[in-house]
Amino acid sequence: MILPKSKVKGRSSERIARGILEKLGYEILETNKAVVVDQSEVFEVDILARSPEGEKYCVEVKAGRASVSDVRKVYADSKLLGLKPMLVCKGFSDEAAEAVAKKLGVKMIELSEYYVLLEPEELEVIVRTAVMDVLREYGFYPLPPWEAVKEEDWKVIEAISEAETFEDAAKLLGISVEDLGRKIGGLRGAGILPHVGQDFSELKRNSQQIIQRYSLVRRLELIENRLKKLENILLELKETISSESVRARVKSDIP
Repeated sequence: MILPKSKVKGRSSERIARGILEKLGYEILETNKAVVVDQSEVFEVDILARSPEGEKYCVEVKAGRASVSDVRKVYADSKLLGLKPMLVCKGFSDEAAEAVAKKLGVKMIELSEYYVLLEPEELEVIVRTAVMDVLREYGFYPLPPWEAVKEEDWKVIEAISEAETFEDAAKLLGISVEDLGRKIGGLRGAGILPHVGQDFSELKRNSQQIIQRYSLVRRLELIENRLKKLENILLELKETISSESVRARVKSDIP
């Protein structure tokens, strides 16, 4: 049996965690959010969520059990963002981790508990959410028309597709990382980039796929326009031949 790589397994756990949180009434605000301090990416938050009571959480998702260091990390990240800390995992690795979580006020949602308690309909919703996330992750989502994408948007997309980090992309554009973040937010709002947050490698892959998709759409449009022109030429030629044929018959009928 071949086990999935840790990153793939982690992404899978994040998708399942999002489905469970939504089922519990949480609103997913962002995923894989890069936190930038002084123009440098310092850490990434798996999920930003709002509870039914309106409280915002910094959520760390673990494919396995959470250790003391995991508890400390999500607590520190949440404090920096001014949010409440939450872990979604398969439980704590030991009593020390559980004790630290209680002391620091880190909320924990146990994945395995919900695997058992879920109704078939609830599981279907979670699976559907996970499948949709996978499709979005690999660029299979509706895009606005070619004409709706502004030239400045293309510059941002191209810079991201060529860069290796957020800092590199910002340098290519001659702007700060914070300004780049705002431009990326605008692209998400316009439906050009996925609404869920992504790390840079995923954002780069999406940008490259967008360029390829729009390039293909543009080529198909050019082919369609040329075919229409060719069709019009053939129709005009047919009409000309038909007219000449009629005139020839008329002339032949004249004594």
